[in-house]
Amino acid sequence: MKRLAMAATFALALSLSGWSPAVAQADEGSLPTNTDIQAAGEAGTADTDPADTDAPPADPSDGTADTDEGTTDPDGGTTDPDEGTASTDPDEDSTAPGEGEEDADPDENADEPTEDSAPIEASFSLDQTSMTVDEAAEAIPYTITGLKAGDTVTASPGENGSITVDSDGTFHGELRGNTELTAGSVLDVTVTVARDGQDPKTFNGSVEITDAEDSGDASLSVDPKTQGLDRFHNDGVGLTVSGCPAGEEVTFTVRRSGEETIIWEDTQHAVEDGTSFTTFTPGTGGDEWIGNYAVTADCGDATATASFTVTEDDDSVDADLTVTPKTQTLSDFFEHGVNITLVNCHVDSDVTFRVSTLHDPDTEIWSETQTAGEDAAGYARFLPDGDGGAGWATDYLVMASCGDKSAETTFTVTDDGSVVDPKLSISPETISGEDFIDRDQGVQLMVNKCVPDTDVHFEVWSEGKEEKLYEQTATANEEGAAGIHVYGLGDDPAYYVGTYQVFADCMDVSRSGEFVVTGGDGGDSGEAGGSGGGSSMPRTGAELTGLTAGALLILGGGAAIGLARRKNKS
Repeated sequence: MKRLAMAATFALALSLSGWSPAVAQADEGSLPTNTDIQAAGEAGTADTDPADTDAPPADPSDGTADTDEGTTDPDGGTTDPDEGTASTDPDEDSTAPGEGEEDADPDENADEPTEDSAPIEASFSLDQTSMTVDEAAEAIPYTITGLKAGDTVTASPGENGSITVDSDGTFHGELRGNTELTAGSVLDVTVTVARDGQDPKTFNGSVEITDAEDSGDASLSVDPKTQGLDRFHNDGVGLTVSGCPAGEEVTFTVRRSGEETIIWEDTQHAVEDGTSFTTFTPGTGGDEWIGNYAVTADCGDATATASFTVTEDDDSVDADLTVTPKTQTLSDFFEHGVNITLVNCHVDSDVTFRVSTLHDPDTEIWSETQTAGEDAAGYARFLPDGDGGAGWATDYLVMASCGDKSAETTFTVTDDGSVVDPKLSISPETISGEDFIDRDQGVQLMVNKCVPDTDVHFEVWSEGKEEKLYEQTATANEEGAAGIHVYGLGDDPAYYVGTYQVFADCMDVSRSGEFVVTGGDGGDSGEAGGSGGGSSMPRTGAELTGLTAGALLILGGGAAIGLARRKNKS
């Protein structure tokens, strides 16, 4: 602001010398320049001959200015020859409010770095330069190294705003909120680092947005995603690809994030379960390995990507949680489950893993505690029991903790139609005894979503499953539906009053329900009534419905009714 202060001082000198403000100032909206000052001198009465150095001081009231008071600074200020410095007293600034400093040329008033300031020595990289639409919409990760506590990081496009860094070193950020992305487009990313007293530094990068289908079913995971330099030299990084055809050739490549040059490559073949594994270990080198890396695995027409980071050996590195595979089908999930790893923990520390669904994170589905080994990592495998059927196809949240460190991640299970999830319906669920002995009414037992042309076995039991009263097998039609029609064979509806348990089995998957026969005349009244036969042992007959066959099959008969009567009398 040196030039602005000098310009204000010169304006004050002109005013004290009797100059008119209209003459002494430049056009409104700009500071006076050397040309403006000369023109003002010609229009007024001031003696500006630089050779006239012996003239006596001018009276401020006579409208003349004595040039012995100082020499005109090229930047528009006045320099006192005795002091050699420009006046910067704000009380001497004659600039009117709203003029001068606010209207100054930004090029002339820009803050200049001090002699003690140094350029911001930071580096930027995108963790992934190619992402699917869904991945980029969730988060676009990036890394900046060489920051200092108090630095401000602003990244766009996204909804994060500016973030103040709270410690020196490496900063991992994410761009979120980019939901309006299309496959085939390129998203330009801009990140600016600001530091007090220094010029901000701006970085640029781009992410290619691909269709989720472009990556096929293959998925790639790295273990660990973040580790210190010493461990990286000793153990390297494990790379696992899944979802490839058995025997397919898999090519792994490693690049530095944001660069095209391949620094390592390896070829393996997928085993029977479609997975392939290799380890990337640096041969030689030191600190130059610190940074971010992009990994690609090509398997036939499918390509999968992932990333990892090598940091300085620092105890402050956060724990890192990985799940393999990130996405799989329901049948694979029931057979193999998922492998969970937490790294950057502490040797012999307890590592607790917890799994819940993403839509209900507070409800725990599974948990397990392990002890971190010499590699300061904990490992666990989550294998579902399968009783939930197709309900296991959803998004999951995985959380892990180790001492004061914690991390979380997600994985997805998709429904491939391999799991039978039959549905049992009973209609009506409440029926009067009169309607139950009417074979044109009765109760319909129906199973849907079974496998076509498979047997569906139905059973009807007394309340509390004390006695099996009836069973029948029907064949599912082309839509996977089968059913039977159950009704009473006797003439007295009172014999059938009670609650009945229903069980239906389809491909070893069982479903259950119940229906109630009342003593009232109304089908849905639910009120007991009739001739006091509610304590009798009810028996039922049934017919196979027209879903799979038109023939009428009635079982039970008079013997069953007689048995019920004998039990009632006893």
